[in-house]
Amino acid sequence: MRLFLGPVVATVVLLGSVVRGEQRAVTDRAEIAKVALAAATVGPAAGKRDEKLEVVALVYGPLPAGVAVSREGRIFLTFPRWSDEARMTAAELLPNGKLVAFPTEAAHDPKTKDDDRIVSAQGIDIDAKDRLWLLDAGSATLRGYDLSSGTLLKRIKLSAEVLKTNTYANDVRVDTNRGAEGFAYISDTAGGGVIVVDLASGDSWRRLSKAKSARPDPDVTAMVEGKRVTMRGAVDGIALSADGRTLFYHGLTRRELCSASTDALAKRDTGDAVAEMDARKVVDMSSCADGIGADGEGRIYTTDYEEHAIRRVDSASGKIETIVQDARILWPDAVWVHGGYVYITTNQLNRSPRMPPYGIFRYPVDAKPKP
Repeated sequence: MRLFLGPVVATVVLLGSVVRGEQRAVTDRAEIAKVALAAATVGPAAGKRDEKLEVVALVYGPLPAGVAVSREGRIFLTFPRWSDEARMTAAELLPNGKLVAFPTEAAHDPKTKDDDRIVSAQGIDIDAKDRLWLLDAGSATLRGYDLSSGTLLKRIKLSAEVLKTNTYANDVRVDTNRGAEGFAYISDTAGGGVIVVDLASGDSWRRLSKAKSARPDPDVTAMVEGKRVTMRGAVDGIALSADGRTLFYHGLTRRELCSASTDALAKRDTGDAVAEMDARKVVDMSSCADGIGADGEGRIYTTDYEEHAIRRVDSASGKIETIVQDARILWPDAVWVHGGYVYITTNQLNRSPRMPPYGIFRYPVDAKPKP
């Protein structure tokens, strides 16, 4: 992946041939068993296969990125419109394998007027009020939907002040307990730092924009399958603690998990310096990571793409444990904890050309989701 930075919003281009054809998924176990998924042949996971790693679905066509699972077990995926042609850029994965555009087919149609069209969804979250939030990286817009009806509840365009810097709005987490209607936190993988959004007013501002922990580490060269990864990125994965008091974040090309107080991030009148002073390193990691997630017990799950693994960090003690390491976890992009499992999207982001199908996995964990 290379970031070509425009004057406002960064356009992300993935090298490799354009994938054309039907956008579909397979959930039938018999059909899944017939398919040999792409796997790492070089590196720390080469030859490793954990039988408890379950394939939830095989995805053909455009690559998947974000994942969110509702309290009822509904699975939602995002498909950023990078070089792939995605008919729909956000969809629900039904148990029968059908991908249904969310919220509607029309919302993804290029002919739909700009305000109503979802250009390229990547970040996704489901909050405590059962609202699904889509972060449209293509238009720097955050949209909130009633999950039961698909009704659009909020549409917030990031402010011109925020977009003065080259921006790629990547991931989003929503805290319903702060402010009149909640606050959203958005990672900026191109410009660096975190964007904070007051959902009631629609105001947005930047924090951690100059913090070293929220920018690429110049001394880190990521390696996947024995090859150097040329992309560089600032804050990518973010996760909120169960009480909403702490935001955890991980740079795309950093090997450390960091955190900041949401009190410092959310106070607009204090300025960015206060938030930067509050930022701290939680623990050093052995691998760079893409997306991260949290459970209801204060533990953070990291997608360690260099080592094809999912790791869990106890945020209080800093203890790190390997949940699963498997050669088929070929560039884990996002994670979500639900129903005693951690759900994982993989998309071979390091490979060119990529070879669908991509795997949507889940792995059993002793964890409860955040309330």
